[in-house]
Amino acid sequence: MSPNLITHRARGSAKRVFEALGRFRRVLVTAHIRPDGDATGSCVAMARLLKAHGWEPTVALSPVSMGPPKFLLDYATCVAPTNVKARDYDCALVLDCGGLDRLPEGPLREAVSRLPVLNIDHHVTSAPFGVARWVVPDASSTGELVYRFAKKWKWAFDRETAEALWVALVTDTGRFAYSCTHPTTLKAAAELLACGVDSSAINDRLYLYASEGAVLLKRKAYDSLTTWFRGRVALIALTAADFKEAGVAKSEIEDVIDIPRSIPTAQVSLFFYETKEKPGITRLSVRTRGEHPDFSAASIAAHFGGGGHLHAAGCDLKEPPTRAIETVKAYLADLFADA
Repeated sequence: MSPNLITHRARGSAKRVFEALGRFRRVLVTAHIRPDGDATGSCVAMARLLKAHGWEPTVALSPVSMGPPKFLLDYATCVAPTNVKARDYDCALVLDCGGLDRLPEGPLREAVSRLPVLNIDHHVTSAPFGVARWVVPDASSTGELVYRFAKKWKWAFDRETAEALWVALVTDTGRFAYSCTHPTTLKAAAELLACGVDSSAINDRLYLYASEGAVLLKRKAYDSLTTWFRGRVALIALTAADFKEAGVAKSEIEDVIDIPRSIPTAQVSLFFYETKEKPGITRLSVRTRGEHPDFSAASIAAHFGGGGHLHAAGCDLKEPPTRAIETVKAYLADLFADA
């Protein structure tokens, strides 16, 4: 993803997506690889809304790397990405995904490539794709966009749909603590609560309950905490061996990035991790503070071929963690020297 794709301007419109949906009936609803709460909640909520208004939607998401939001899959008709066939659908509605290369490889990506594609997203580095799209980088979450989409057409929310959207909102806003939280976000949250969302129970599922392995893995992450450049960068790192020993997936420790973020002087917070599924490939999660354009998470991730949001982004580096850490350190050293 090129840094020149970073823009805050909205692209496309909800009306165009709605009009395009009107030409189809069987809708494949999916999102980016390793779906988080926003991707999962948005897909499930949109599928329920579409079904209530005459469409035949199917959600295609893998529960394997999903973590706590997995309970939402009980609310909609779902298939595994490996079981998707293009002939079963009239179009693909891709949510919370900055590019088709961010879809899971295999049958799902192949099927989407053969179908008319519609796109609703809020990633600041989102690349244009599809026959109709609505991309709003300033939105708190794709879940908030699905909420706005439903409100525009006066679609009602039942409890399950509201819970799916609630998960989308709370996870992408850090429980309404991140700077992407706007008055519109809280207004949406208030209406969803009025639909019967059990926010306390959902909070426990998402943020409180953890396996012993997950707790021990977080302890390893704390032990790896390091700072660079007089505390302006803070980082943690975990290897595939660490995950294997703990017996947990990365999705079980989604909030581990808060460890380096807790250092008050850190403008840039980094989490390097290697998974057992892709040994030798290092995934980097980036979080940033402040308004300096060179130090935005989106621009840092874009430099290494990734993308995401202005202050929360990620990328893959084709080298093991020790070398990946040195590669990123050298890049940031040049940034700080030029700043």
